[in-house]
Amino acid sequence: MTAGAAPRRARVLSLVTVVGCVLYVALDVVAQLLPPHYSPIRQAESDLGVGPYGWVMNLNFLVRAALSLALVGALAATRAPRSPGFGLGCLAVWGASSGLLAFFHTDILDAPRLVPDPAVTVHGEIHIALATVGFIAAALGALVVSAALRRSGWPPSGPLLTLAVLSAIALVLLPLSGHVHHAGGLGERIFLLFTLVWMLVTALCLRGRAPAAAG
Repeated sequence: MTAGAAPRRARVLSLVTVVGCVLYVALDVVAQLLPPHYSPIRQAESDLGVGPYGWVMNLNFLVRAALSLALVGALAATRAPRSPGFGLGCLAVWGASSGLLAFFHTDILDAPRLVPDPAVTVHGEIHIALATVGFIAAALGALVVSAALRRSGWPPSGPLLTLAVLSAIALVLLPLSGHVHHAGGLGERIFLLFTLVWMLVTALCLRGRAPAAAG
């Protein structure tokens, strides 16, 4: 690979991440507005993947996988600063699990109006396992990568680390929001918001700094 190839690759993959983030939000809004009108406060985002228009959310899981893996590639291609392998590995797990969610639909257990006879299924259990592993991996990956960027003296590392910490806090509080306040859907979306913004800001920063890596 030539000296300029890695920075160019980082810029392209960062752009894919930025476009993917915008597309992900747009598709998420569309899926939320389509019938049967799931509750964004009580119900998880995964519930949008079940129903007559579930294909929209399932497509969005694939978009999330693509933008996440593109960011991993951009970070790996950027020579300065160097990102730790463990952090990139966690983000790769997050991306892969996001894609697999499209093929293992969740079980809707808390909406009798939508599912009169809810039941726990194997694919539903797999969906929960994938989501759990993916969420934890995303939080860990963002924290580890942000900490590494901060140690390297990367200027945008302060805001990135703050977003990563907020994402981790949202993840820790997620079970509480679901069991105590019956707002699991809102808690999950807050976690996803912080995670997505962290990825977007990281990608934008990489696009701005990638050319300097050639030097």
